[in-house]
Amino acid sequence: MTIAAAIATTRTLVKSASHVREIAQGLDTLWTAQENQEKEKKEPKPKSRMQQVINIRAKEGDEALDDTTSLGSVAADVLEQEQVARNLKALEREIEAKWGKGTFKKIQLERSKRIAEKHKRQREKKEEQMRKAEAEKSFWVKFALETLKAIAVVGFIVGGVYGLIMLKASQ
Repeated sequence: MTIAAAIATTRTLVKSASHVREIAQGLDTLWTAQENQEKEKKEPKPKSRMQQVINIRAKEGDEALDDTTSLGSVAADVLEQEQVARNLKALEREIEAKWGKGTFKKIQLERSKRIAEKHKRQREKKEEQMRKAEAEKSFWVKFALETLKAIAVVGFIVGGVYGLIMLKASQ
């Protein structure tokens, strides 16, 4: 889902919601879309209609559509960011009008805290798994070493007994 669609959906939810919990799904979708957009920035975007119009008006050719430094590409990116920023600000105003000043910032702050806690738990879980794997590896190394020692001792004893038997048989 695009950021614009997520904002529009959340704004619709805000109008009919009686509690902040009722818009949680919309806000989560919005922030997920924002995170996904930042990840997708590395990939080239398809030509938008706005970019095509700007390229035509700037008298840039079709090759400028693939160029990320062309006036059309840069203008389309900037205008899209501005539109998203305006829509996000409108959503913020609607939430604060319905549930009080600072609610949107509190929601963002709480979300960032929870994300940080989630990452911390994941990191701790990963470290614990690594410790367990290391302990298991250490166990098997010790087990193999002790097994080799036992085989060596048994081999030495068997060799000694065999040597004694051969010595006695030669007399």
